[in-house]
Amino acid sequence: MIEIVAADVVTGVARTSLGLPSTPAALDESYIASALRRLAGFLCPGSPRTLLRAMVDSHRGLVDDVDAFAERVEEVIETLVAIGDLLELGDVALEGEKVRSTWLVAAPPAFVVRESGNAFLLGLSADEQTPLPTEMRSRVAVDRGIRSIERHEGEDLGAVLRELGLRELSCAGWLRTPRPVDAAKLLAGYGMKLAACSRSGELPDLLVLDGSRNTRSYRRRWTSPGSLTGCFVVRRPQMFGSDLWGYAELRDGVAQKLLDLPLHGERWRGCDAAWRIQMAIDALAGRPQEYRLGDAYGGSRFDFFSPIPSWARRHLAVIGREAEPAGCLMSFLVPTSEVAAQGKLLNEQLYLSQVVE
Repeated sequence: MIEIVAADVVTGVARTSLGLPSTPAALDESYIASALRRLAGFLCPGSPRTLLRAMVDSHRGLVDDVDAFAERVEEVIETLVAIGDLLELGDVALEGEKVRSTWLVAAPPAFVVRESGNAFLLGLSADEQTPLPTEMRSRVAVDRGIRSIERHEGEDLGAVLRELGLRELSCAGWLRTPRPVDAAKLLAGYGMKLAACSRSGELPDLLVLDGSRNTRSYRRRWTSPGSLTGCFVVRRPQMFGSDLWGYAELRDGVAQKLLDLPLHGERWRGCDAAWRIQMAIDALAGRPQEYRLGDAYGGSRFDFFSPIPSWARRHLAVIGREAEPAGCLMSFLVPTSEVAAQGKLLNEQLYLSQVVE
């Protein structure tokens, strides 16, 4: 017998199957992240577009606006890469040596112990997104894209997780940041490498991150080259995988030279390098990108209007916790004792300016 089932019933069952509360029956970030981990266990290694398409297609009929849902899914995939559940591998051969792409790979199950003794869970397996015994799995708290376990009194949680076969990552290694350098030196270094590049030739479907546009609307800053002249952060599509990032010299909208990001040997992703370059460009132009600082219970709320590199995102998520954004792209709640230190890191490493509203 065929029965019509309401969308919220389907969503509630899906949430329960992923270990989330069935109410509210919402496709929130915690649900999207959990569902993506489950899909990634079956589909990875594969391209980000494959994972995105599978997630969106499986939820048709459950969402009113498919395009808006796809944007949310894309943002959560970025979050899972940033925190380390998924690993992004660039320049991977798909068909012999002719077609190369960016692939997502499921990170192996691992954990990071915080100073409090609590632990972050990372990675996934093909069988289940959190490969733990039932009793331990019931202790996992899901906050948006982050999974954590709180230590019991007198418990050595790290030892327990190691005995269960999870790999321990050092907090220092997981939170490693680039070498501090001021904005002028950062751009000078990339400028020298760009100058040494040979002429790029035609770059079809190029998108340019135009720093002269409103810094609080990241998506609207992306534009076609038009008649732009100068050095810009750019993206261009490829046959498979996510867009390729670069730093390009344009003359009247025509690319003269292109420096692919990340640089060879860099551990950071292309988008991480590109976002930091743009932050330096904006700061030197006298219109630094801003983060909003507001009061929150037990500390302050850091609101960001443009993406920040994965290493900065991890740092804020460990020191504080990620929160539901309100009128911004992403938000973090940071304890009072850490506010000054985090503000210094954002200013010195990402050249951001603080505004209080």
